[in-house]
Amino acid sequence: MKARIFGAGSIGNHLSNALRELEYQVEVVDIDKNALTRMEKEIYPSRYGEWDKNITLLTEPTNDFVELEIIGTPPDTHSNLLLNRLNLKKAKYWLVEKPFTIPSKAHIEDLEKKLINHKDSIFVGYNHSVSPVFRELLKDLSLSDLPNKISCFWEEHWGGIFKAHPWLNGPKDSYLGFKNRGGGSLMEHSHGLHLLIILFHKYDLKIQKIESSILLDNEKNYDKKSYLSFELGNREINAFYSTDVISNDINKSLHIETLNNIYSVRFSSDNGTTDTYIKKNKSYEIIKKFKKRRADDFISELKLLDNLIRNNNYDKLLNNISCANAIKVATICANILDDD
Repeated sequence: MKARIFGAGSIGNHLSNALRELEYQVEVVDIDKNALTRMEKEIYPSRYGEWDKNITLLTEPTNDFVELEIIGTPPDTHSNLLLNRLNLKKAKYWLVEKPFTIPSKAHIEDLEKKLINHKDSIFVGYNHSVSPVFRELLKDLSLSDLPNKISCFWEEHWGGIFKAHPWLNGPKDSYLGFKNRGGGSLMEHSHGLHLLIILFHKYDLKIQKIESSILLDNEKNYDKKSYLSFELGNREINAFYSTDVISNDINKSLHIETLNNIYSVRFSSDNGTTDTYIKKNKSYEIIKKFKKRRADDFISELKLLDNLIRNNNYDKLLNNISCANAIKVATICANILDDD
């Protein structure tokens, strides 16, 4: 099995390692020769012990057909690169790193039209939605026990991102510091918003209205903190989302309160080793710990894609990382951030 990755940055390294664990031949393409050198000499060996010679580094892609192409470049390059690769038909499936695209309403509407015949072949890297801890939550939720409150927090100082990208001096050095390029808290930390989209769908809750409060950086280039409150089809259900890139006290969590139960999921930080699931009511409390490596975040999603590629087995969990869900997330962000 062969895979091609565009982008030799942090995500490109994570996904190369995950693919190698699944015994894929990996081709990594980056127009920046320095990025390729950094991957081979610094990033990959420091994370995984040594360089893997089964990874081929190139400044231009080969003409080979591969089972999977991955787009791990900045979000403002995703759409053009994806459309180009779809036209060339050099892969069977595509995985695009989150956020899927930039927060522009006109751009998203145009992109969605162009992807209409390809949506079933395109997935987006919201890997927390296919993690073991979130699967455990979904397994326990009951449609007969509707929530009265859903809340999600994705609050984490983005110093960890820059630690993983030491060649960047700060947000201004990349898309991260510009909301119109897909940076800022709402877009970069859109994992939590994506989880809410999945839960709304599970409970068949339609978003009627979103109220937002945004704190911009001093130059108003990006949102450093965003708060969203959702008005859903059932007005008795409260749902909100809080995200930022300034909190040193990391909180990446999800909470659901129903008439009978309280469910909580807490995701570890990037350097953490355990995700936690809690279910409690008046009678008992269940706590489950899910040990993991950082690499497991990426292996979870690629195992699902690998099963689809090798066995033509479409696990329903793949719906979580569907292109359709990613477009919903991008559209919400665009409705809040788009200045046009």
